[in-house]
Amino acid sequence: MDYNAGMAVATIVHADTTTRKRMTLEEFWATPEGPPDYEFEDGEVIAMVSPHGRHQELLLILGAELRAHNAKNKLGKIWLEIDVHLPSVQRVYIPDLVFLGAEHLDRYSKEDGKIHDLPDLVIEVLSPSTKWRDRTTKKNVYEQAGVTWYWMVDADDLTVEECKLTPDGYLIAQSIPPGQPFAPKLFPGLSLDLAELMGEEIQPEDAS
Repeated sequence: MDYNAGMAVATIVHADTTTRKRMTLEEFWATPEGPPDYEFEDGEVIAMVSPHGRHQELLLILGAELRAHNAKNKLGKIWLEIDVHLPSVQRVYIPDLVFLGAEHLDRYSKEDGKIHDLPDLVIEVLSPSTKWRDRTTKKNVYEQAGVTWYWMVDADDLTVEECKLTPDGYLIAQSIPPGQPFAPKLFPGLSLDLAELMGEEIQPEDAS
């Protein structure tokens, strides 16, 4: 990406068409609100496609559980699909779920309704169209930026990978197979059985 004179060479990617134009981050912020929604990554302005219904169902259920737990224990706040500006790596992402601890709520701007610093937790719900990017590009960016916790929740098989940032990068703190409860290390006292929450029964052979 060319940052000459503060200008980024941006590629707008939407469906099967690609056009090139020069765009600063300020111009990106000035684009009209979606739909479609856009992410800003390495000079590319990427149009986000509408997620599968199962992805949305899992996202809403998981978000509701986390919001209830955090509200009850006054731990912080949860947002769904909010713009997150990571200034150290010049990226703007729209994670599926974001958590800010109570001590970091000032990172949320009431003025523009965006987060302009590191979330304490980012959650991406993986679907076939996003799985590769969430597991590689985004994971690497969140790691480089310094996001402490990163969860990857697979919408298909309801597995969870909980990653924690260490001096050596992200390490998998927990890898939860299908049908097993997930007790997040960030939220003591919380247990999430995603299959049960989704109203599904996973047979033992499915969980092996």
